[in-house]
Amino acid sequence: MILNDLEYQVTKERIEGFERALALLNSPDNDLKKTNPIMWQLNVDGVQSLLDDFTSQMQEYEALINRDESEPIVFEIDSLSQLPRVLIQARIAAKISQKELAERLGIEESLLQRYEDREYESATLIQLLEISEVLGISIQPKTTIRVVAPLKTA
Repeated sequence: MILNDLEYQVTKERIEGFERALALLNSPDNDLKKTNPIMWQLNVDGVQSLLDDFTSQMQEYEALINRDESEPIVFEIDSLSQLPRVLIQARIAAKISQKELAERLGIEESLLQRYEDREYESATLIQLLEISEVLGISIQPKTTIRVVAPLKTA
């Protein structure tokens, strides 16, 4: 997931590099294609996979930063484990930098960057709720709650 404009620019550069690599691999005079077609295909598939992944991330980021700001943004999640990603997406969609959010929260920017880099794995529930509040996130409960009993250990 792209977290900021710098990562967006780096991703654009990586995409260009992967496109160049793919063009070289697919050039008619590529020796690897002639001498070792299996290795050539593995290289093509690997580069294409990375290109697809980075392109998808870039499209997601562009959709968030270019959205119609007059329309509310709605994220649907199926579990609480998806909340961290939504917090990051909401910050990006609101056009709030990591620095600005950190200031609003009264924390160091480096701490917020670590939180986002690790998708808030070390943040407490209280911190997640505070971030949600600062970002103006309204959480609507679903009508069905299913409780799954934990597995019994022997």
